[in-house]
Amino acid sequence: MKKVLSYIIKDKVFFIAFIFAIISMIIIPPNTSYYAYINWKVLIIMFTIMIAVSGIYETRFFDYIATKLVMHLKSIKWIGFMIILTTFFLAMLLTNDAVLLTLIPFTIFITKHTHQEKHAITILILQTIAANMGSALTPMGDPQNIYLYAYYDIPFSSFLQVTFPITIIGFLLIFTTVLIKIPSTQCELNIITPPVDIKKLGLYMLILINALLNILRIVPEFYTLFTTVFLVMLYGRHLLKRVDYHLLLTFTVFFIFTGNLSQMVFIQELVSGILTTRHSIFFSGLITSQFISNVPAAVLLSTFTPASLWQPLLQGVNIGAMGTIIASLASLITFKYILHDYALETKKYLISYSLISIIFMTIISLSILLFF
Repeated sequence: MKKVLSYIIKDKVFFIAFIFAIISMIIIPPNTSYYAYINWKVLIIMFTIMIAVSGIYETRFFDYIATKLVMHLKSIKWIGFMIILTTFFLAMLLTNDAVLLTLIPFTIFITKHTHQEKHAITILILQTIAANMGSALTPMGDPQNIYLYAYYDIPFSSFLQVTFPITIIGFLLIFTTVLIKIPSTQCELNIITPPVDIKKLGLYMLILINALLNILRIVPEFYTLFTTVFLVMLYGRHLLKRVDYHLLLTFTVFFIFTGNLSQMVFIQELVSGILTTRHSIFFSGLITSQFISNVPAAVLLSTFTPASLWQPLLQGVNIGAMGTIIASLASLITFKYILHDYALETKKYLISYSLISIIFMTIISLSILLFF
């Protein structure tokens, strides 16, 4: 029992979601409709991507790419930009948290290796924003994107049309900030590319492609699950320990909580009465993300947002990844590294991150609302 309680309390987002789910279950007792609350497709896609990314990470493929791209550069400005650019584009294909878990340690190593630690905070901030803005483009880039894409059954091309303006404006802002904030200080990189396990990389890429085929609705989700489990049990059982079960369980309890909320007539009438226009839905997604993170915000608000107005919700929660440090779960990953490697810079990081994020969030929001 102690182990169960310890596991529940360990992840604060899951713990809060779990408490709210329990309260809702007291009001709406468990029944057969609970099964319909849970979006199994989302859980299967996320599970498969976690397995694939964990395996690819193990092969050191990400380190290989990053090292190849920066090893011949001679200034911290372009080394930093190349790392940020790599984060930006990799996040489109993989979840942003997975990319940051790989490349944040790489950034810390590079800045220390070149004796450019004074620029590490700026690079890490822009790298975190790049992960959120790059991942905003595709359904597979963010957990909330995976969820909304499946929940509203959004066509792939329509999804990209809605998210592309966010990503391109975000890229321009990041590039401009790199030019302004990071000097062209000369430095020398004496690093070599790490070896990559090609056989394992091929296997894990196959699992990733399996997930992408499901996202593109080419193969059904239970085929994806069967294939993933079959390959993992044969060649990579240890990867099961690296799955973020807290995140999967957080989605599950949020499905239960929001499903029960939708059964409460007074809640449904109240919230549905607010989420009726493009602007109200956009700002609800943006603001709610600042307090409970954009993944729970997407699940919560989608319950009451009409299918015809999925666009502003998708935009709101993706732009809402910026702002407070808790607005995106991926942002907390970087912050954990800051606490570990740059504890004395914590205050500076929080102030700088918040300021840059709010400026970016304001510019992108105004651009989206006025021109898109």
